[in-house]
Amino acid sequence: MDHMAAQAGVTKPILYRHFSDRAGLVAAIADFAFNEVSAALEAALHANATPRQLVASTIDTYLGFIESDPDVYRFLVQRGVSEGGVSINDYIWRTSRQVAMVLGEALRAAGLDSGPAEAWAFGIVGMVHSSGDWWLERGAMPRARLTEYLTSLVCDGLPDLSSLGSAGTWLPAPSDAPSEQPTDAPSQPTDSVANVLPIAAADARRSS
Repeated sequence: MDHMAAQAGVTKPILYRHFSDRAGLVAAIADFAFNEVSAALEAALHANATPRQLVASTIDTYLGFIESDPDVYRFLVQRGVSEGGVSINDYIWRTSRQVAMVLGEALRAAGLDSGPAEAWAFGIVGMVHSSGDWWLERGAMPRARLTEYLTSLVCDGLPDLSSLGSAGTWLPAPSDAPSEQPTDAPSQPTDSVANVLPIAAADARRSS
């Protein structure tokens, strides 16, 4: 709080007057970040563009949110903003409803059944969110390429895999043999270890 007050050019009591405590500050960060990206997504979803361009620009906007400040994104996702304010799950729900509304209108305008709009929207947003998490940690490709890959999956679906035949012809057969374990490791937790595990899990939940 001292560091942030110094950066903002105010005294620490002024920060506490606005945010009351650390939890209030975390909630304000979440609201600020999610409101910004929600406004950007709203603009992308309502742009005068082709359906494929809308999909691409919306996906790219979300990935741009991740790329613009990875540390803030990690903070919001990993903490879940449990101290209050908008959580990442709240945000995903809100974004999915935004996408569902636009998708439903597009389906109705095309004379198609709009029933799947909400289920598709939640599936698409969840996919982009998970892919974005993976991309942030792995850094395996440029943002433009990931946008292209995800847009292709949403708009075109999976490539034609019929030439592969049934899965049994290309997937390795599951092994019936039990997995090998080091000879010095017990196959089951000892009583003392088993008693420690619930305590460690509780500590992890409290510290997260």
